[in-house]
Amino acid sequence: MANVLEEPTFPIVGWAGPGDDLIRPDIMAGMAEAGFTVSHSSVRGDIDAVIRALDVAADSGVRLQLAHAAWHVGDRDRFDDRRLGEIAALVDAVKDHPGLYAYHLRDEPRFDQLPKLAKVHNFILERDPNHLCYINHFPPIEGWGAPTAEAFWRRYIELTQPQFLSFDHYPITIASHEALAANAGKPNVFPAAKIIVKPDFFSCLELLRVLSNGTGLPFWAFTCAVRHGPYPTPTEGHMRFQLMNDLAYGARGLQYFTYAHDNAMVHPDGTTTETWAIAKRINADVHAMAPVIRALRNIGVFRTGPLWAATQPLHSSHLSPLLDCTGDPVTIGVFQDNADRLHLWVVNGSPVDWASVRLKVDVDPAKQRLFVFNPTANEPGFRELWPADPRDQLITLAPGEGRLFKVDSEGLGVNF
Repeated sequence: MANVLEEPTFPIVGWAGPGDDLIRPDIMAGMAEAGFTVSHSSVRGDIDAVIRALDVAADSGVRLQLAHAAWHVGDRDRFDDRRLGEIAALVDAVKDHPGLYAYHLRDEPRFDQLPKLAKVHNFILERDPNHLCYINHFPPIEGWGAPTAEAFWRRYIELTQPQFLSFDHYPITIASHEALAANAGKPNVFPAAKIIVKPDFFSCLELLRVLSNGTGLPFWAFTCAVRHGPYPTPTEGHMRFQLMNDLAYGARGLQYFTYAHDNAMVHPDGTTTETWAIAKRINADVHAMAPVIRALRNIGVFRTGPLWAATQPLHSSHLSPLLDCTGDPVTIGVFQDNADRLHLWVVNGSPVDWASVRLKVDVDPAKQRLFVFNPTANEPGFRELWPADPRDQLITLAPGEGRLFKVDSEGLGVNF
């Protein structure tokens, strides 16, 4: 049995997904229909209750990131022999179940909890190395008890030796008139929509990109998918902006906060919301592109237009004049495949407005040209751009939209 991260299915997680009595055939089938592959689900009760939930999930085609009291690592929990024995019994009962994807240990721990998390994490993986132990973290905007965010993450990786990295950050917030006026003219402010995108959005992604590339550990990131606190009911542009930028920075798993909590996407009677329909459209695009995404390695991220914190300007980078992009602001994730062919993930810099840009490549030999991935075709894949100027293209992007391009030739070798 291989580790779940080696499977071809791209992980898309519905956080706070159906739990306990909501883990029903109709609810889980709807989750699968929307393109979710993993449900973060809480199940109370004994082994029989857990097995029942896993059976329903497996039958639907969704697997559980299973939250259970046995292995939850709370601030005051102590893991003596008795507690570890409870964990061992439940792990042994479920580790071969086709409905299992991960053991959810903890959300957003502080620095002082890391040694205890590492103990439980490693205890479970000794019994079951094929599933994930899921630990999600606060956004890396501070150290959460460590001197810096980087110190927190490096200590976490050293202690736990995790299989992957995960963090949450919900950047799009409703802004008051006073806040809009005080921040007028900044690139993260969208006054017509009355929203401000947190200015540290890209710096958080950049730290995880660097850690991921340096350790070889894939990272997962989020989108906000439910109205709460200062966060508006998300539009398709809002959710695409977050998820497409996650992918541009090299994320290898996507998560929606939330699925079933607060009726974000599904009601207890099984009916779904507009947010569910949006997620279904986005997830279909991601799954169509997933075979390509999984084969790419991120080698840099650049931005056009005004810079945000921790972003690098495309036009003063080493990629110029090999690559040029003019017009409205965009994020450009730069990737290579196993044959070193260049791929570009271009994301609209606005979650609310359309963008128009000219994407140009200047590569040798001259026959190399731009191809765009079409996820909605009968046979998804790369297509030549039309109308035809293979090296200079006008590109339009819907709010938050990301599009994947390849620079390729006809048997003429690598382009970089």
